[in-house]
Amino acid sequence: MNEIQEEEKRPTGLLVLFILTTIYTSLKLLGAIGSLLSGPPNAQEMKLIKVEMAKSMKAAKDLNSEYLVDFIEKMGVISDATLANFMLFNFLSFLFYGLGLAAAILMFKRMKLGFHLYIGYSFILLIQYYFIVSPSDVPLSLLIMEGLLSLLFIFLYSRYLNWMKVNEFEQVD
Repeated sequence: MNEIQEEEKRPTGLLVLFILTTIYTSLKLLGAIGSLLSGPPNAQEMKLIKVEMAKSMKAAKDLNSEYLVDFIEKMGVISDATLANFMLFNFLSFLFYGLGLAAAILMFKRMKLGFHLYIGYSFILLIQYYFIVSPSDVPLSLLIMEGLLSLLFIFLYSRYLNWMKVNEFEQVD
């Protein structure tokens, strides 16, 4: 009887991953909803964004860092494209982060389907900028960092696959 209870007990590591994923995706979902409800920034806000980008560019040029200048230029292109496609980008973000939250909830409920959805969610997040800009305008370092973080979470979630069930009717042995 104790073995069955131990098998049914949710792993602590999975609980920690679930909390981290839930916090991140929920904040991103709320941000997307807020952006969709408030609409695109007005001219004054856009001007402030441009001024901050110009300050960052000046600082990068002062450091004589070609890498940093290139990164800031590409992030400026992404920022402009995000503003130009404001509703589309935020609607897609809402959908993508909703998928991530659903995947985490399914894994928390012991369903392996959640793990597969989480892999899809992680991949979609990597290519989300490609919906609004050319691939050459996305900094490689951004993709590498996001990709490594996604791989880390996929690996950590995979450690609990043996605890998850294929479907809700599967019996735990």
